[in-house]
Amino acid sequence: MNKDRVFWWDINESLVTLQTHKFPKILDFVIVGGGYTGLSAGITIARQGKSVVVLDSGKPGLGASTRNGGMCSGQIRISHGALSKRFGEEFANEAYAEGVEARLDLEKFCKEEKIDCKFQMTGRFTGAMSSGDYEIQSREVERLNKVDGHKVHMVKREDQHKEISTDLFFGGMIRDEIGGFHPAKFFAGLLSCAEKAGVVILSETPVLEIKDISEGKKSVVTSKGVITSGKVIIATNAYTGTQYGVGKFLRKRLVPAKSAIIVTEKLGVKKVKAMMPKLRMYGDSFNLHSYFRPTPDQDRILLGSRSFDKLEVTRRTEKHLKRKLTQIFPDLIDSKVDYCWQGNVGFTRAHLPVIFEHKDIFYAAGYAGSGTVWARWLGKKAAETAMGISNKNSIFYGPPPLKIPFYDGNPWFLPFVQYYYAMKDWIKVRR
Repeated sequence: MNKDRVFWWDINESLVTLQTHKFPKILDFVIVGGGYTGLSAGITIARQGKSVVVLDSGKPGLGASTRNGGMCSGQIRISHGALSKRFGEEFANEAYAEGVEARLDLEKFCKEEKIDCKFQMTGRFTGAMSSGDYEIQSREVERLNKVDGHKVHMVKREDQHKEISTDLFFGGMIRDEIGGFHPAKFFAGLLSCAEKAGVVILSETPVLEIKDISEGKKSVVTSKGVITSGKVIIATNAYTGTQYGVGKFLRKRLVPAKSAIIVTEKLGVKKVKAMMPKLRMYGDSFNLHSYFRPTPDQDRILLGSRSFDKLEVTRRTEKHLKRKLTQIFPDLIDSKVDYCWQGNVGFTRAHLPVIFEHKDIFYAAGYAGSGTVWARWLGKKAAETAMGISNKNSIFYGPPPLKIPFYDGNPWFLPFVQYYYAMKDWIKVRR
């Protein structure tokens, strides 16, 4: 097994910026964070003729942007029904409609920029883990089909082998408007677009402090020097960290949870198609859910779920994910795992993505596991909002998310939360 080696990184395209700019002193915009969000914001700003630098404390893109599962959904973590109860049906409709808009915009962006990232509209099958979950999904289908852009239907248990070769599920829900891509190939294309647009990208440049100079002007203190900027966008999301004071406001409102992924050895296209006849994206209805898919070459299977590890992925997590995989596909009991890695997923208390402004600093964060779509979209929207050129603000633009009590970036409570949901899932399958 290639422990902590990311399957997506084995490509011919460069994931490293080749720029050799001098350290900039005065710019219109500084963006902190060089993933999908930061580069998308940078491209949007640069194409408006403004000067912009993207600063990353490590190597841009090697966080969640190239460690995810490559599913492109614009999914909202909370069901439409639950979201309607909490915030009203109008808000739920707009939130789910914006998810479709964001995904379509991503597809359009890839075509217009000629980014060959294996983007395919495959649809997604979510297996019901109980008969009760199947009924909940059925009610959700009725709701979603009333929202523009959604094409959703149910598959009965007796028919699910047409979709997936397993007896684990009680049927499931198919959303046709969901697809997938190769996340590192997309990042490589995004990086190239940013460089061509004139975005200055600096690796290994942590931001230590942001100070107010005067109205509309800030001093951004980095490890390599000080930049005077008109505006600042924070695009660090689940990689904000606790080392520097600059991320304190965001990290009190955002929980970074660990998610791990395995990729099997080469199984062959024929075997993968036998298990996944429609070659869709897949998931289950557990609270601590798993997601899985064929890799873009269709000869391996990828599966992701929660991780038990804080720093480096361990054998325990790999075995847990392999067990999840063989529960779905028992025939894979003897197959090897070639890759296993983990990364951070960012959650707000509301489990909704957010754009907000605080002390003239703009933030985009909280994608809750659907960052392939939301990160690029909300990076673009945050830049438009900061420049005052947005025709329509995101439904998620508003006040800062609520603080989490007794919390400053170290999610000490996550094991207890995971245990609670694990018990709920255990009870679910034993009823």
